[in-house]
Amino acid sequence: MAAAPDFTLIRRATLYARLKDSEDRVGNGNWDDIGNLIRCIAHLAARNGRPVQIDLRDWQERWQRLEDLRRPRRQRDGELTSMLASDNWMGDWDGAADAVLAHSSAREFTVWPPGQQRLDSLAQAVARLGAAHESDLARDAARRLVHGATMQFGKGSPQTLAARHAFAFWTGQAGRVREALRMTKRLRAVCRKHLGPDHILCRLACLREAWWTGAMGRWHEAHRLYIETARYEASRPDRDQSIWLLARWGMARTGGRSGNWMHAHAELDELLPTVAATFGPDHPATLDACYAHAWSAGRAGHVEEACGLLDELAPRADAALGVGHPTSLRIRIALAWWTLRNGSHTQALLMANALSERCDSLLGPDHPLGVNVTEVEALCRFEEDQEASLAVFADILRRRKEHFGPDHPYTLAAASNHAAVLGCVMGPTVVVEVFADLTERSARVLGSEHPETLRLRINEVIATFAAEGAGAARPLCREAVDSLRKTLGTGHPDTVRAWNLLSDIEVQDDLDPARRPQPRYITHAGGGEGPGGSDRALKCDIAPVRWSSTEAEDQDLASPKDPPHEDGFAILRAVVSMPVSTWSYRGEEGVRHLGPMAQDWYAALGLGADDRTIHPIDANGVSVVAVQALYRMVSGLQDEVSRLRERLDER
Repeated sequence: MAAAPDFTLIRRATLYARLKDSEDRVGNGNWDDIGNLIRCIAHLAARNGRPVQIDLRDWQERWQRLEDLRRPRRQRDGELTSMLASDNWMGDWDGAADAVLAHSSAREFTVWPPGQQRLDSLAQAVARLGAAHESDLARDAARRLVHGATMQFGKGSPQTLAARHAFAFWTGQAGRVREALRMTKRLRAVCRKHLGPDHILCRLACLREAWWTGAMGRWHEAHRLYIETARYEASRPDRDQSIWLLARWGMARTGGRSGNWMHAHAELDELLPTVAATFGPDHPATLDACYAHAWSAGRAGHVEEACGLLDELAPRADAALGVGHPTSLRIRIALAWWTLRNGSHTQALLMANALSERCDSLLGPDHPLGVNVTEVEALCRFEEDQEASLAVFADILRRRKEHFGPDHPYTLAAASNHAAVLGCVMGPTVVVEVFADLTERSARVLGSEHPETLRLRINEVIATFAAEGAGAARPLCREAVDSLRKTLGTGHPDTVRAWNLLSDIEVQDDLDPARRPQPRYITHAGGGEGPGGSDRALKCDIAPVRWSSTEAEDQDLASPKDPPHEDGFAILRAVVSMPVSTWSYRGEEGVRHLGPMAQDWYAALGLGADDRTIHPIDANGVSVVAVQALYRMVSGLQDEVSRLRERLDER
């Protein structure tokens, strides 16, 4: 039943008053004002004999989507307006789906009347296939169950609606999230109509609608639905502890997704004992809650604590659920990730390798968990082969787009990782505009003050600093540091990292491109320093040194057709023939130096900007090539001596 309109409130919420007294829009971003205005319109229309049908829920959802598209307001009067948006927790399905299933699986299938053995068998098949994590097969069985229950009991019976719950749930678990959300919203309306708002299936539909809405990346709406569910359960004398607790859990996770990881960590820490008491210490819901608690600790800046909690939790999950359970795999992947964040690359790579094989064999190559562990592997292997890692991150981005769409937060996180690796391999100039575009897209989806948006902003600063110098990067970095301090606090690792970057920018004048620092971008959703830029990314016109025959003694070293610095043996011959002297600089007559004159160096090798200086890089490079040439010559002589000895032995 709709709430009664409040005409007194209209005086403070009219369009004229809002436009006159404030720059904000009608309602100042408050749905209560908007909803009350709509109810007043409906009331007056009915009183005048022209009633109108208004779906307040539909209006509220549309209003919320407009709010999501707004760029969040700046800090005003000391109060920060934060944005509730999608999370980028490792594992995509961060445990809520398993928890909702664990709570509702016993309720979904009511006791079937006598003579319904086939329907009872189908219901048990759905439960068994779900326990085996066969989402597609469970969905097919649930579809048959819906058809059978509808034919036997009708569309509005609790048995049919329970079967539709199962069908919608396993549709989402099979990767069809948008379809699952659409089915759940319709199911909630049907349950309300046939069973009433107090029925357990109607309340469960609200909880699941919140979950699937969040899986779509619309966390404003998800947060509202979680609050609605929690308030409704709390107001009931016969409150369902499980639904209330899962709604509270969803609210806490939404707080983390808004960027307030410290609060989320504290809230999940407070809820954890109640979750364990309600579901049992080794229940999937409890283990998922422990996983979410550990992850929030890491995101709040306590990396070592996250590693310790996950290291303790992993064997518990393996023993209770089995090593192939998604929750067990999710915990292991998170442990590998935070181990990498803690600086143990080798150990993290070993973990990721083992998990990759396990995910491929048990879940298939396209499962979100398999994609996540591939990402951890690629980050661990980046220093070994940057070009190969770039191809892996491009493939991860493609799979994210196919699964979630181009603007989903998970896709934006994958695009950020790909851009970071691309910048390391190809150079910062290539990715300055890429990071700027990603930052703008993230601001539309998550909000400009969201930590994930700010991490993208820092990557844009890093690329700008390396490509264009301190002057261009300084204002961007100052803005990002101010936002991070307001959002995360001064002690958070992301804030400290950004502050250190700003300090580096402040103390350096604009440098020429050859002397600018190599970028170290922030990678993955959890933040943290990614691999530094490759040496190759700062260079161009790369030509490997050739190795011609050592017999070409009469080679014209000054020939423009065959520069002397492109052949290893020619470099050695130039070094051998180059005059070397000892000398002193004028004004330092007491200090002696040894080396060639710059004019002789340039004439013999053609290296450097002019014939007045010898660059240390060129001197080091010539020394390395000369050593390699001598090694090749000595090796050739050794081979020749060996052949001569063999001939002597044959005689």
